[in-house]
Amino acid sequence: MVKGFINYKGGKIPFTIDGFCMELFTDDSLLSDFCQEYNRKEDYILQGQCFHDGYHGLDATFFVEYSMGATCYLRCYIIYTIGASHDFDTIGFQSLYLDDVFRYKYEYLRLVREGHNLASKPETLYEIPFSMNEIEYKLTYQIGHDNGLGLLEDFEKQGEILIKAESKDIHECNNLSTVLHRVAMFMSSYEKAPFKRISLYKGGRRSGSFFCPFISEEAASCQDFRFYNFDVMNYLPRILSNIALDSGNRITQSVPLGHLGDYDSQFTPQRFIQQVMSFEYLYAKLEHENAKYRLNAQLAEMFDTYPETLFQNSTSDEVSEAIRKTRVDITHGHAYYYDFKNDRNMMRKILMLDSLIHKMSLQLMDFSKAEIDAFRRN
Repeated sequence: MVKGFINYKGGKIPFTIDGFCMELFTDDSLLSDFCQEYNRKEDYILQGQCFHDGYHGLDATFFVEYSMGATCYLRCYIIYTIGASHDFDTIGFQSLYLDDVFRYKYEYLRLVREGHNLASKPETLYEIPFSMNEIEYKLTYQIGHDNGLGLLEDFEKQGEILIKAESKDIHECNNLSTVLHRVAMFMSSYEKAPFKRISLYKGGRRSGSFFCPFISEEAASCQDFRFYNFDVMNYLPRILSNIALDSGNRITQSVPLGHLGDYDSQFTPQRFIQQVMSFEYLYAKLEHENAKYRLNAQLAEMFDTYPETLFQNSTSDEVSEAIRKTRVDITHGHAYYYDFKNDRNMMRKILMLDSLIHKMSLQLMDFSKAEIDAFRRN
């Protein structure tokens, strides 16, 4: 739990933050004035101080998604280090999932065997330009530590993604974290791919920490073996560029990811409907002239395009019709399903849809059939 004050009309209103819910409390009339001004207000910024670690108040900036009375629901917030100004020039992302994608362990061993001293200075492995909200950025992935920082260095860090900030505000931090989290989701095919830490830097020194729902202290990944031969510079620039086309909740150009699940949600009716929605979105993007076809005809066409997504002894027509019928049953109330964990046929169809949607997503990103076929093998 985080405690502190927000600055308001020359005074201070105490708060506590649990998760990303800020509760204001005081007997002072300031709270009443605040509630009258901000009740039911959306997307605004507050300034204040946090006692996040220790007893020293640290300046903080809060991005409020929505407020109701004395309760503010936060999108994210920044806590600045002691003595730091409210300024930064670089945003650093630590993600164990993206470490796997960038082949951290393999590159680390290669560099050490070649005689590089990664305890002396960081080594840049990849630089990838991309555009977000009509602003040009460059993603830099580096490993190693800065000897000049001494004991101030983050020794738990593996790799780090560094992006030079352009607008240098909390909105930019929020948009970039959303895009990179979606890249991690797409690459891992997993809806939960949290960051380990997001840091703000000024002149190479940490000036603050960024907090959002995409961060978890329990973040862990063990997918590095999947990317043993992964061609980072062939695939990742186009994947990043596509996902960065949309940084908000409504997407019209990038690939959909709402259908991704985890162990608990993998075979639920809700996820199945999300899969169908993702398929229809992708099909409309790829086959504009055929988007008026019935769902089973669209599915059959794409399964025939990627026959390797079908399980043995399955046909495109049979699978497509079964998916269409189940979608109708659910959306029109003909049947109610708690889950599909005891229905092997539906489990198989959900897995086939997963594979098909992934290949269609790569096709939307302008990968060739050969590159799509090689993606999983890499």
